[in-house]
Amino acid sequence: NHSTAGAKYLYQIYCDIGNKNEDFKSPICQSYTEILMYAIEAHHGVFDIGTYNKQVINNIYQKIEYYTLNRKYRYDLVKDYASNIEEYCNENYKLSLKEIFKKGFEEYINIINKVELKKSNNSDIDFYYYNHCIIRLILSILKNEDIYDTINAYEKIINKRTNDESKDVIEYFYQQIEADYGSYPPPTSDINKVRACIVDVIRTRYDTDSNGIYKLDLPTGAGKTKLSLLYSLHQMKNNNKNKMIYIAPFLSILEQNAYEYRKTLANDKYILEHHSNVVDNTTFDNEDYDDDNEAAMKEYIKESWDQIVILSTMVQFSNTIFKSRSANLRRFYNLSNSVIILDEVQSLPDEMTHIFNLMLNFVSKVMNSVIILCSATQPSLDHESISHKILYGGSNHEDYNLIQLDDRQKQIFNRVEVSLVNNGKESKLTDIYKSVLNDKQKSTLIILNTKKSVMNLYEMFEETMDDTSNLYYLTTNMCPKHRLDFINEIKDKLNNDIDVIVISTSLIEAGVNLDFRRLYRSYAGFDSIIQAMGRCNREGKYDKGEAYLVNLDKDDERLGNLKSIENKKNITKKVLDNYGGNFDIEELNKRYYAKLFSNLDDLDKKVADNKTLLDLLSFNKEIRQSGDMERINAQALKEASDQFNLIEDSSESVIVYYSESFALIEELIAAIEEFRGYDGNKEKINEIKILLNKLQPYTISIYNSNDFEDKLVKVDGLDAFGIKILNESNYDEKVGLTEESNLESFMI
Repeated sequence: NHSTAGAKYLYQIYCDIGNKNEDFKSPICQSYTEILMYAIEAHHGVFDIGTYNKQVINNIYQKIEYYTLNRKYRYDLVKDYASNIEEYCNENYKLSLKEIFKKGFEEYINIINKVELKKSNNSDIDFYYYNHCIIRLILSILKNEDIYDTINAYEKIINKRTNDESKDVIEYFYQQIEADYGSYPPPTSDINKVRACIVDVIRTRYDTDSNGIYKLDLPTGAGKTKLSLLYSLHQMKNNNKNKMIYIAPFLSILEQNAYEYRKTLANDKYILEHHSNVVDNTTFDNEDYDDDNEAAMKEYIKESWDQIVILSTMVQFSNTIFKSRSANLRRFYNLSNSVIILDEVQSLPDEMTHIFNLMLNFVSKVMNSVIILCSATQPSLDHESISHKILYGGSNHEDYNLIQLDDRQKQIFNRVEVSLVNNGKESKLTDIYKSVLNDKQKSTLIILNTKKSVMNLYEMFEETMDDTSNLYYLTTNMCPKHRLDFINEIKDKLNNDIDVIVISTSLIEAGVNLDFRRLYRSYAGFDSIIQAMGRCNREGKYDKGEAYLVNLDKDDERLGNLKSIENKKNITKKVLDNYGGNFDIEELNKRYYAKLFSNLDDLDKKVADNKTLLDLLSFNKEIRQSGDMERINAQALKEASDQFNLIEDSSESVIVYYSESFALIEELIAAIEEFRGYDGNKEKINEIKILLNKLQPYTISIYNSNDFEDKLVKVDGLDAFGIKILNESNYDEKVGLTEESNLESFMI
């Protein structure tokens, strides 16, 4: 039992040093020691530091006592082996283990100073929360190296990318983005002139900004996506950042922006688009797997975000910072020394506010990353109503606003005339249908909150239109590549002045570069409404675009299972009830967020037994009140991980047959058949990982169904990896998932 043996040896170092120097008997040094002990004990599976049940040994000290009494290892052999480590450290670093322990303690004190607890109104809670972050960081490094060393234990199978290779790739990407901006003609329209001014401003900052949390608060259509790429690549080249991580709240945004990034950077080899776990999440969390090379290889193919450009979703990002499965933990370290772009940050569920703010503070200040929060409707995450505030700004006190438009520039982006259908009173789907048909010669986008209402309205149009070639129903029943193809088809028609009618859920309202003359948006959060308006008269081709806000009644849009959307819709309704015809976005946005943040209870994610995730990951009142506290830390890391879900999701990822995936699936199956476990062709493990990366855009997330297994391709080896492939006959090139497959409820 090397985990417990290692923790015991470390604890002995702490005791020996403390016996000779009173300074190391302080609670802060005990806290530091516990963090290291926990990381060693938990590197094959996290546990709760507190003891909830006397039958379960969860306490970091009790584990040592239990395994010592039950003779799970011989401590004399542990000490003999540790002498080899001592000799190695002296030879290579001119330091003993005790000296390394002391230097680590100095580093821990520096970390605690960096997170600025003096600025907090809840310094005790924040201190324990940041301790949990440090544990996560150390565990992430340890688990990554453990798997790498296990695979390469007997022969070199995996080679890491060298620093020189990374620098060459970053230089190439840097040249690509500069060439892209250099290709733009001199701006002629007012909108393009403002966009050019914005680029000039960002160029004064991207080489000098230090680590920190910044806002990119610009109207829709101002060019945030490419601007953030330009900023990131300058940071990577000139401030030695390792990578760029772009995070989108929805697949629809990720799909389009991933396409734009790939087109601009022109090198897929170093770009990862990660939005689902193509392999299952069974963990490498078992002491029996210590020397199991095959298990380590299967863990290795799960995405650890070690590429140079990472494009992913808020779900995957949140899992990386809060879930404790092995693949999630391993990704965490790769947030270090990076530029992290969080797009449409207002989409984060309100109940995540506190734990999210504190985590971003840690990633920026301790893990030395630059974080950019992008949005046209930026929430104030340091609002007076928020107990655990985000620490905006750079470490050298740079202004946290990367760009600030003046009133004239803002007015140029005011391209839409807003009206309330039926004066804001409840309306029906038929009201939208009749309104559109009264004036068909306009490109029209209709965004509703539920797939059911989208389908009902789509069928109304489909039944009465003679020609439906310009009628579109966008659905998450299509894989990302399929949806992107549809969006590109719509874009081509709009660019050629062909009037289309697109009926969609919110998947199209942000980050999708489409330009309609007319918009209908059912009431939702004010942030969603503003994002939707960004698809209307985006390029200023018309004097004013037309936006109609619709308060759909409960029969036509049932939000019973979508409590967050329903709550935001109600707040928006209160804000719009006082609407007098002057749609002042900034003023209405302030009113909306003031009402939203006024309910403090909504800012902490509740879990079972009336606990919160913040408490479980920090102070953990239940354990401290139990009197069973011989330690400093008491975080319930496993319980918090088990309870955490950004969205309630019991879905599974499935690869589908669409377009280029036919050939990729064939290659994947062949590679798995050749791999045949550790006794087969071991070099195929890298090929499998590359192919799974390429297949990410051809996956859909399906909720469990009774018929699920019947619809899967049956090939030996797929189950061992947890890879699922949907039969070709169950996916249609027009609608995606076929009705015959009877698989429903896809996540966005």
